[in-house]
Amino acid sequence: MKALSHFPMRCALLIGLSLLPFVRATSQSEPYTGPIIDMHVHAYQEPSPILGKQFTNSLTGITYSAVPSLEAHKAWTFAKMAEHRIVKAVVNYDPEWEAEDPERILLGRGSGDLETLRRGFMSGELQVMAEMTAYYSGVQADDAELDPYFELAETLEVPVGYHIYPGGPPGALYAGYSGVRAENAHPMQIERVLVAHPKLKIYIMHAGWPYLEDMKALMYAHPQLYVDLGVINWGLPKAEFHSFLKGLMDAGFGKRIMYGTDQMVFQGAFDQAIANINSAPFLSLEQKADIFYNNAATFLGLSPEEIEKHHLQAGKK
Repeated sequence: MKALSHFPMRCALLIGLSLLPFVRATSQSEPYTGPIIDMHVHAYQEPSPILGKQFTNSLTGITYSAVPSLEAHKAWTFAKMAEHRIVKAVVNYDPEWEAEDPERILLGRGSGDLETLRRGFMSGELQVMAEMTAYYSGVQADDAELDPYFELAETLEVPVGYHIYPGGPPGALYAGYSGVRAENAHPMQIERVLVAHPKLKIYIMHAGWPYLEDMKALMYAHPQLYVDLGVINWGLPKAEFHSFLKGLMDAGFGKRIMYGTDQMVFQGAFDQAIANINSAPFLSLEQKADIFYNNAATFLGLSPEEIEKHHLQAGKK
């Protein structure tokens, strides 16, 4: 009986200890509700053949319905940005979008005539050289034909968003993306650019997936290199996305990972992308805040006044 008298205390101790990891995981999975900066948003000026169609992701099994028209695409994107407190968004070139909401939209263009780009950046019409998509033509980042673009961005202190991989949906080569090659997707192709242009402000879109070890090596060697999580946060199975993101976080690069949607035309992309980050059990609330807002605010050089304004805006939602 004497031994049994200690049973409740022992049980309470064991139960308490067993709950500690659970309590910690619950705390870390608290959703982030502050302002968001989206470093990867698409606008379209010409109708896409995938408008109004359905796409079933062969990796996740999720079916996404595409918006039916350009007008619907714009309305849907702006509505989702408002719903999810996206206060800044890097959008590929569409002056109408910027005119509608100049405080939110950062216009990007990653190709074209160099002098036209120069005038656009110097006048303030363009703010980001993004996204650069030479990959689709089989051209790698360290190809000589791209160097004048990086030189221009470095000289004018324009942020660069560089697309490497993935390119289109799984099996894109056989669905019309004839320039896509896995062998051209290695993120190490950016290293010679970083060495040649050490003052370049640059982020790799899609975080260099699936080359985790190489991305860790690059980010270790080049502290100016950032990444965004566009498309991999909703286009990959959640377990794969979490595994890749955790690898970067565990390696200590949580201050250089930025949120991006890369929504294209697929309804559900914003919701899934944000949910998959919020559900990551290894992220603290502070780390989510860095990914969703703080890191991009640093990368873009936002002023303290603008940062305060964004948090006040998000608090009103």
